[in-house]
Amino acid sequence: MTLEQIQYPNGKWVAKDQYSAEEIKQNIEEILIYPLKYRDLTGNLSDEDLEKTYREGSWTIRQLIHHVADTHLWHFIRLKHALTEENPVGFMANVNTFAALPDGSKAPVEDSLQMIASTHGRYAYLFAQLSESDYQRTYYHPFRKLSVNLPQAIDMMLWHAKHHYEHIRIALGEV
Repeated sequence: MTLEQIQYPNGKWVAKDQYSAEEIKQNIEEILIYPLKYRDLTGNLSDEDLEKTYREGSWTIRQLIHHVADTHLWHFIRLKHALTEENPVGFMANVNTFAALPDGSKAPVEDSLQMIASTHGRYAYLFAQLSESDYQRTYYHPFRKLSVNLPQAIDMMLWHAKHHYEHIRIALGEV
């Protein structure tokens, strides 16, 4: 694998201008599957396995799990913010310093696996209740420097779940 294939095992996220109702529904259904996939892949790993990395200098599997839990919660809050304000600026944090904190680098992964499942469940419930006009709501993504509409945000979150899931598979030697 090339360095880019290791860094972006499912490619870089690219926003589409429009998503069909079927694509949105399919993305939401897939978002509900990823917590189970994460649990199946990582729920029984040893502490030694959780310290494996997908490339030299990368985060450990443990840090990846905590990172997904943190960022998917932020993402959920960004989306709720977009539903209640006009194009708000989405919360951003330095993910590397978050990953280095004790809860990101040393804590057991069970709480974060539960967080991923709970956040994804709330996310899917909320989005199943929205009107067509709600899906046109946006927020400004400071890292990507663009306004993201809700279907794009759903797609981005799913991409992110897949992205780090594949990093864990690489670290475990499954790829």
